[in-house]
Amino acid sequence: MKLEGKVALITGAGSGIGKAMALLFASEGAALAVNDINLSSAEKTTEDIRQMGRKAITVQADVAEEKEVIAMVDRTIKELGGIHILVNNAGIGGGGPVLESTVENWDRVNAVILRGTYLCSREAGRWMVSQNAGKIVNISSIAALRFRVNMTGYASAKAGVVNFTRALALEWAPYHINVNCIIPGGIRTPMTQAHGGTLTPEVIKELIPLGRMGEPEDIAKAALFLVSDDAIWITGVALPVDGGELTRF
Repeated sequence: MKLEGKVALITGAGSGIGKAMALLFASEGAALAVNDINLSSAEKTTEDIRQMGRKAITVQADVAEEKEVIAMVDRTIKELGGIHILVNNAGIGGGGPVLESTVENWDRVNAVILRGTYLCSREAGRWMVSQNAGKIVNISSIAALRFRVNMTGYASAKAGVVNFTRALALEWAPYHINVNCIIPGGIRTPMTQAHGGTLTPEVIKELIPLGRMGEPEDIAKAALFLVSDDAIWITGVALPVDGGELTRF
């Protein structure tokens, strides 16, 4: 058991990558705080974890809202005893031509992805600093490094997550807090499918050397490594998990 006795808070854990991470972490011994803005999906993940015999709580919150993040972190610490692991996974899609975009859409995408990562890290980090230990994994996107048209807001926010990771890793290294980032490639999730992100076999063959789209479990396994003691001497890393897609660019 790699995470026995640990408490993990995972945002956006009601489906997709977040849910896969929550289930894998639980199978490795962790207690989970399952966050999602969608209460019913978060409760389903929580119930699945409890069926495994692990402790889990559901914490509905919008990670872009400071008061909700503070309440979420406080409740997690109170009910589960701390936050040894934080995964900033919550995100939303957002695209379209800049000339047709709205400030409201730009602000919402950046609020959830970038401000949410900042707020959750800041609040969970207070407890981690007091313990002189902690693990944070931020979920970025291949869009942060490989650009496509009509994705400026999303790409900008995800690129911000990469640089936030590196800066925070340096700032919190004296407290033995490891801060790393995963850069997923094309992953088969409800969100990517909703935004037309399921690739055809022809496109997959052209883009992805390993020949298939990623599954949520591919990201979960990488996250497990980064939050375990196996990665105790790794911090500030932005790790592509993309089937080799970035090797083509």
